[in-house]
Amino acid sequence: MKPVVDNIKILNPVNQLSLFGYEKYFVDFINTYKKKKLPNIILLSGQKGSGKATFAYHFINYLLSENEKNAYSTSNFKINSENSSFKLLLNNIHPNFYIIKNTEKSENIKIEQIRNCIKFLNKSNYSKDFRIVLIDDAENLNINSSNALLKSLEEPSKNTFFFLIYNDSKHIIETIKTRCLNYKIHFTIEEKIKIFNNMINDYQLNYVPKEFSRFFFYDTPGSLLNFISLSKNNLDFFYNNDLASILYLLNEYKKNYDNSLLNIISTSIENFYNLLCINNIKNFNYYFLNKNKITYIIYNMKKFNLDKKNLIISIEEILENERK
Repeated sequence: MKPVVDNIKILNPVNQLSLFGYEKYFVDFINTYKKKKLPNIILLSGQKGSGKATFAYHFINYLLSENEKNAYSTSNFKINSENSSFKLLLNNIHPNFYIIKNTEKSENIKIEQIRNCIKFLNKSNYSKDFRIVLIDDAENLNINSSNALLKSLEEPSKNTFFFLIYNDSKHIIETIKTRCLNYKIHFTIEEKIKIFNNMINDYQLNYVPKEFSRFFFYDTPGSLLNFISLSKNNLDFFYNNDLASILYLLNEYKKNYDNSLLNIISTSIENFYNLLCINNIKNFNYYFLNKNKITYIIYNMKKFNLDKKNLIISIEEILENERK
């Protein structure tokens, strides 16, 4: 029996009260902080959907709530929803915190956002506590905003901390990287499955995700959960590595060009061609070549700002040939 998926709304990282899979990272950060050796500029790099921003918000809450009521719980890595810093962060009005991210109107982080951040850093805060800047999706910094940011990264004051969240499948200028201590976030397939199980329990979804393990070779728990939330009850693609399911996913992708869905499509196509190769060994070279063509197209779609509509048509044409 196929699982039924209730309609779910994925929480933004700032809303996530629970943290899964980052226990070792968190303990290392705490120990470094207590030794007064916490780097002022931290780059959290890794796959999209691996929970980097959620981890950053949790550690920031730990720093800000240390001397407050309902402080961060390090025993179970949870934010207390009654904590005052959490409420201020949730409403983006914490006087010691500044968030920079792309907007709905633009994929790029503009120079005006960096200039506003500099004004924030130049203001005196209400206490001697930290000034914390979180830059989400730092790969969206354009050349002008990157150059403006460099000046602030060169000599941050003692109690100023920058956390940059970076999808390492994309590009960020090297001069920013060299000013950061880069924490490369990586999870094994087993760790991803455990994180995903914890996430669906936290969301109280009513199914067991045993069918999903093959997707974690390429993708992350967050990206997979996000697509499940979009797909609602149409999860046939998890059970059928057939052409119809892949073409359905491609059609869904054309609606909003969601990269998390593109990762699922990539994995589905990989499985589809693997089965073709196994069942039709005489045509192995032909299938292998077509799979590589599609893989190359998808790679370029992720890395460069290309005409996605025409590239999707190219993929569909290659796949349609497999009907013959």
